[in-house]
Amino acid sequence: MTSTKMHRVPLLALLGFAAALLSAVAFGLTGLAQVHGVHNAHGGRQLYLDCGNSASSGTGVSQKSPWNHLEQLNSFNFAPGDTVSLKRGTVCHGTIAPQGSGSESAPIRLTAYGEGPRPRIIADTSAQESLKLFNQEYWDIDSLDLSGGTTNGVFISGDNGILHHIHLFNLAVHDVIGGELKHKESGLVAITPGSVNQHFDDVIVDGVTAWNTNQWVGIVVGGGNLGYPPENDWNTNVEIRNSAIHDVQGDGIVLFRVIHGRIDSSVAWNTGMQVTETTGTPNAIWTWMCDDCTVEGNEAYLTDSPGVDGGAYDIDYGNTKNSVIDNYAHDTQGYCVAVFGAGFVTRQSLVRGNLCINNGRSSRMAKYQGAIFLLSWNDGSIDGLTVENNTVYWSPFENSPALVNQATIKAGTAAFRNNTIYSTSPWIVDSNTSLSLEQNRYSYYGGGSAKWRYGTKEFGNLEELENGPKQEIGSRFVQQPLQEWREGGELPAGVTQLPLTTKMHDVWRLESVLPVSIDVRGMINDAALRQLVILKSLGQQYRPQGLKVTVRLISPDVQIFQSEAFRNAVIDLDLDGITVLQSSGTSHEHTTLSTPGGNITGQWDGFVGPVSLGLALRRAMGEPVYAQMGVNAHE
Repeated sequence: MTSTKMHRVPLLALLGFAAALLSAVAFGLTGLAQVHGVHNAHGGRQLYLDCGNSASSGTGVSQKSPWNHLEQLNSFNFAPGDTVSLKRGTVCHGTIAPQGSGSESAPIRLTAYGEGPRPRIIADTSAQESLKLFNQEYWDIDSLDLSGGTTNGVFISGDNGILHHIHLFNLAVHDVIGGELKHKESGLVAITPGSVNQHFDDVIVDGVTAWNTNQWVGIVVGGGNLGYPPENDWNTNVEIRNSAIHDVQGDGIVLFRVIHGRIDSSVAWNTGMQVTETTGTPNAIWTWMCDDCTVEGNEAYLTDSPGVDGGAYDIDYGNTKNSVIDNYAHDTQGYCVAVFGAGFVTRQSLVRGNLCINNGRSSRMAKYQGAIFLLSWNDGSIDGLTVENNTVYWSPFENSPALVNQATIKAGTAAFRNNTIYSTSPWIVDSNTSLSLEQNRYSYYGGGSAKWRYGTKEFGNLEELENGPKQEIGSRFVQQPLQEWREGGELPAGVTQLPLTTKMHDVWRLESVLPVSIDVRGMINDAALRQLVILKSLGQQYRPQGLKVTVRLISPDVQIFQSEAFRNAVIDLDLDGITVLQSSGTSHEHTTLSTPGGNITGQWDGFVGPVSLGLALRRAMGEPVYAQMGVNAHE
C-alpha cells in the first residue's frame, strides 16, 4: 500500500549544510546506520528509542546506543520485519507517527523493552493525536502508554485501498482532551476509514485500557462520514477483546460497517457522559451496519445519554446475523439490550443468555425503552429475531414494562422465549402482535394485578393473554409480596432472590486458580487475560464492600515467574487491589466465592463469565458501591 510521504533530504545535500543544521545531518546518518544494525528473527532491523537517555543521540541499533527523540523514530522509513522498541519507564513528548508498512509475512512491530511500566508518549497540547498511522498496514503495536491529543489518542486511517493487519495489544490510552466535540470518530482509539475508497482487513484490539476523554468514543473500528457505501467496501475480520473503557462522552466500544466482527470479554462503564446532546445518543457496546458480528461475554454498566438510548448493548439498524450473547448489563440509565430497524432491514438477530440487572435507572428512559427494547422507524424492519434464555431483574423508578416491542416484523419469525423476568413493576410486557411469546417465566413483586399489553389490548393476568390472542404459550407467572424482593426471599423452585439494596459484609473472598503462560510477544496468554479482565472489573466494583480477590497463577515451568516478560505483564495488567500469587503445578482452572465465615457459596470449574460471576456477587453482596469507579478507577 502507499505509505505516507516522507520529506527526507538527500545525503549529499546534508553534507553541504552549515553547522547549524548538523543535528539534522545526524538524524539522516542515523537512518543509514540502522540498515547495518542487529536483525531480528523476521530478518528485519532491531531498533531502540530511549527518551530518558540524556546523552547524545545514538544510532538506534542497540540498547547501548538508542535514539533519544521521537523525531528520529518518525523520520525513519521502516520496512517489513523491522521492530522498534521504546524503553520502559521513560517518557517521550510528542506524537509517535512511524513511517512505512510491513508485509503479510513480516509485520513491523512497535513495542517496549527493558523492565518496568510501559513507556509513555505524551502528545503536545496542540497535537491532534498521540499515535498516528495513515495509509500504512501490517503493524503490531503493543505495550505503550499513550496520552494527550485533542482529537484522538490512537488514530489509524487512510484514503485508498485495503489496509491489512492492524493489531493493537496491551495499550493504555487516556486523557484525550480537546475542544468542541464534532464527530463520532473522535476519542481514545479510532481505526476508521478516511474515504469511501478505503477500508481495513484483519484488525485486532486486544488488552487495551482506555479512559478519560471529552471527545466521543472509547474504541471504534469503522465509521467515517462516508454515506452508505456498498458492503464490499466495508471493513472485514475485526476483533476487539479483553479491553476496558470508561469515562467517555459517547460510545464505549463500537463496530461500524464491518463484515465478520467480534467484541468479547470487555468492559465499559461511565459511557455517554455528554451533558447536552450534540453528536448522537450513545450506548456502551454496540454494532451498526454489521454483517456476521457477535458481542459476547462483556460487561457494561453506569451508562447514560443526554437523549434516548443510554443502554448497554444494541443491535442497530442495517445489521445482518448479529448476536448479543452471555453479556452482563447492570445499573444503566437506559435499556439492557435493544434491536433496531430504521430505513434498512435488520436481519437474523439473536439475543441470548444475557443478564440484566437494575437497568432503566432513568424513569424517562425506562418508560419509553424498558429493559429489552425492539423498535423500528423510517420504514425499517426487524426480520428474523430470537430473544431467548435471558434473565431480567427489573425495578424501575416508575411502573414501566420490562419488554417493549414497537418493531415492524415483515419477514421471518420473531420469538421471545424461555426468558425469566423478575419485576417490581406490575407492567410486564408491552408488545405489538408481531412477536410470539413462549415458555417465559414472570415473577411480579408487589400488590395489585400485573398486566400485559399485546397489540391494542391489555390483559390483567397471564391466563387472559394465553386464552385470548394465544401468543403467550406455555409460560408461567408468580406474584410475591414486595417485601420478598427487598429482603432477598425465596423464589419458586428454590431460586435465591436477588437483593437489590446494598449489604455491607466483613470480608468475602473471590479466589481463582488460573494457568498462565507468556506468549511469543512477552504477554500473558489470551485465556488467562480473558479471566483476569472479569475478575479485575468485579473486584473494583465490590472492593469498598470488603471483597478480597486473590488470583493464583500457576505454571508447570516455575521459571516463568522469574522472567522479565512475566514481571512486565503483571505490571501492565495494573491489578491493584487483587492479590497475585505464583506457584508451579498443573492444577486445573477454577474459581470460588466464600462468605466471611469461610463457607463456599459459588464454585466454577474452568472459565467463569461475567453473567455467572456477576449474578453470584450480586446475590451475595447486593448492589456495588460505585463511588470509586471514576476516572482513576484503573489505578
